[in-house]
Amino acid sequence: MNWRTCRMAALGALFFLLILASLASATTPSSAKFYTIHWNSTNPIFRIDNTDNVIDVNRNNVKFEYDQVNLICPVYTPGTKNEEEMEKYIIYNVSKDEYETCRITNPNPRIIAVCDKPYKLMYFTITFRPFTPQPGGLEFLPGHDYYFISTSTSDDLHRRIGGRCTTHNMKMVFKVWAPSYEATTRQPQTSPTPTQSSSLPALQPRTTTQTTTTTTTTPSTVATTKKSKVYDKHPNEVVKSEELTLGAHSSHMSLVVVLSTLTVIFALR
Repeated sequence: MNWRTCRMAALGALFFLLILASLASATTPSSAKFYTIHWNSTNPIFRIDNTDNVIDVNRNNVKFEYDQVNLICPVYTPGTKNEEEMEKYIIYNVSKDEYETCRITNPNPRIIAVCDKPYKLMYFTITFRPFTPQPGGLEFLPGHDYYFISTSTSDDLHRRIGGRCTTHNMKMVFKVWAPSYEATTRQPQTSPTPTQSSSLPALQPRTTTQTTTTTTTTPSTVATTKKSKVYDKHPNEVVKSEELTLGAHSSHMSLVVVLSTLTVIFALR
């Protein structure tokens, strides 16, 4: 067996291993979860006697994998319901106090979705990641909670007090999971006030020269120009996120391809 035959056999074995590695990478399961939520008053997720409207996201996900949710607007077949019976909503991202009181006090609340086309299928995809490539986009930081509500009524889409948030409990909480070490660095630490006892000496709080600045980032309340202006400027199209999530298996696949390509080049020289 001459050297040329040996080289061809080695290249064949290399390509076989490359195919096996590709198949293994393609079948690697993703830890990210995908939620579909129909935003209408008949959805049992909004029942007041359960906590299905509180969802933990990104729990135990691998790095660079993030959960997603589709918020689906109510859609109707023409002629099946009167205009007054059709549900239309504006979904706001609000503070915890606004969530609990169903009262939007922010003059420029962040709008997540506008469901004002009852005859057209509309859905809004949200990716729960801590960064966004879109200017003014919503970032979901680990260890933080994000509150969504709708205060619209059948005759007032833009109402900001009460509405179906009060009558049908139409609100949700998304809790972005964080490892314990990351949550402690992001969440503010509140220490209980030490109380003095008559039998024990009072303990003085320990101070150190190193100060850790903890920043609690609440969702920005500055609405973007596109969503804070007149609502008829919204395109009558299905709104869908085109952002892609890079999984761990994609990087592994790229590494295998690069190494295999370099090996083939050196073998052919």
